[in-house]
Amino acid sequence: MDNDQFMKAEATVPLSPFTLDGVDMACENAPIVHLTNPAAEFMDNHLDADFHPSLPNPNVRYDPAVNEWRRREDISQDQIYHEALLEREAFRSAIKAFNGDDQQHSSPPESDWDAVLETARKAQVDADVNAIKGMGGAIRSLTRRLGDAGPAFKAWLQILPTDSYGSVICGGFNVIIDAAIRHKDLCEKVFDALGNIPEVIAAAKFSFSEYKSEALYKRVAKLYTVITETLNAILSFYQARASGRHIRVARNALKALGKGSDYGREIEARIKNVKSSAYAVKEEAERCLHHRVGEIQATVEYQTLQLARVERIHQNVYADLLYRLKCYDLQWRESQFDLRNQLTDFQLAATPKPPQRDGPSHRKICQLLSTSPKIAVQDMGEVLREAQRFPVNLQTQASQFMTSQKLQEWLTSPYSCALLVHGSAGDDKISALSFVASLLVQSFQACKDAVPLHFYCALHTDPYHDNLSGAVGMMQQLITQLLQIEQHDLDLEFVDRKFIQAIEYGDLGALCDLFEGLAQQLSQSTTIFLVVDGMSFYETRERLEDTCHAMSKLLELVEKAKPVFKLLITSPGASAHVSKGLRPEQVYWLPEIDPEEDEDFNHNVGAFKDQAGVRASTSTMGLMRSNSEWIENP
Repeated sequence: MDNDQFMKAEATVPLSPFTLDGVDMACENAPIVHLTNPAAEFMDNHLDADFHPSLPNPNVRYDPAVNEWRRREDISQDQIYHEALLEREAFRSAIKAFNGDDQQHSSPPESDWDAVLETARKAQVDADVNAIKGMGGAIRSLTRRLGDAGPAFKAWLQILPTDSYGSVICGGFNVIIDAAIRHKDLCEKVFDALGNIPEVIAAAKFSFSEYKSEALYKRVAKLYTVITETLNAILSFYQARASGRHIRVARNALKALGKGSDYGREIEARIKNVKSSAYAVKEEAERCLHHRVGEIQATVEYQTLQLARVERIHQNVYADLLYRLKCYDLQWRESQFDLRNQLTDFQLAATPKPPQRDGPSHRKICQLLSTSPKIAVQDMGEVLREAQRFPVNLQTQASQFMTSQKLQEWLTSPYSCALLVHGSAGDDKISALSFVASLLVQSFQACKDAVPLHFYCALHTDPYHDNLSGAVGMMQQLITQLLQIEQHDLDLEFVDRKFIQAIEYGDLGALCDLFEGLAQQLSQSTTIFLVVDGMSFYETRERLEDTCHAMSKLLELVEKAKPVFKLLITSPGASAHVSKGLRPEQVYWLPEIDPEEDEDFNHNVGAFKDQAGVRASTSTMGLMRSNSEWIENP
């Protein structure tokens, strides 16, 4: 290929974008990007939470106007106060211009409210000393009004963004007061306008809360602008007045400015604008206050709900802890009971037994007692037969006693206990309590480790035809029942000849000692259930002493640890003497039933006997952990 052909082929090949000419063409077509602040844009676009946990911060934004990072609320506030800022600077410039025209009486463009009050007081003193005609009353009125409304006006100045806003207004007050003293024309109108401005603020009675809306800031800025414009208009009048050298020049200036008599009306119009702006601020401040009150109420309601929730949690925790405490207490009492029994067995095993000696036989003792265990069976049969003819009120009373909490506690308690039940049958020998007592004894007879004993006092009250009448007969019958228990081999070696003679003579003390000696030989797993029915029949004058002695001995057995001894005493009427030996919680009064009440006796007797037997069996084994009712009401 010659040189001409090579040049022709090169001209037909398109330029690659990677060639220098291609780069130039691409740059020419690309849009031009102007970076306002590369450092700020880099921070906005590339720095995030991976670089530092505080980034990005939504409350901070770059402000190009001042070339720095600022809070968003500060930037927003600058935008709201932009017009007020311009008016402030214009008024500051007007003060400087006025001072430049009158260097002899110039005042600083910025000041504070205390300096304003001091200027007014000095003006009042000068007016009084120099006796300036028409000035004394006006300046005194101004001083008083500025002092009265000063606190409210100073509080409003605190709402402004910076102190420079308020200081310019205070500086304008100083300059205008000084100018009004030197130029007496329209001084009363000027002083009245100056007094009106803080009074309008005070009359509005602003109520600023912690919450301030954007609308509130806008209205505060508008009020500031209106006040500054009013002061600037007053200062403009005096600036025009000060520029004249003679009265004629001043009059021409007034005419040129269109003032004269219309100037007072202009000031009044501007004061009205101040009032309307002030009340606009007041309305928005009240809305903010209501908003804040609503927030507080919502917070209080939320906190109230949280407190109620915490209180419920505390109650649940307390109930759970109380339940656990009762469970632990029950376990501890069971362990103490078991340890006590084990210690007793160990002591008995370790104690050497005295030499065996022959005691009287069971048959011998029963012959001496002159009674038979068949009597107890016959008594129970008579009670059950009589119960079938009970009226409705006695049936209902029996049902109430079967389901009573006191009876359930007596049945299920793993410890020795006594219970005296008062009925309302009066002199009935066989009452509703007698019927329930018979059912209980029948249920106890079915329990393996229970020893049921019972005696019906009302069936043995004839001292002439019944040898079991009285407390002596009761103890004889109970001893006979105890000796007939086949599974317990009771030892009578402690009964000597003297003891036998006392038993034969019917000595109540010897009978009580014999009963105690036999009962304490029972094993620790055994529970004695002793039911004495109709106790009020044995509280007559001739039987009272023996009855109280026998019952006191039985109650002493209840207080002993071995074996478990449960004593149930029923009385169709009120027991006036035996009840004195029991604690108040061991006495239960059965509610009285109206004899005319028509209610069917629908209690399931068989279920009651089964339930009583199960609870009695549970009591003898000490297995109370499964009985949740007792845990709730120990």
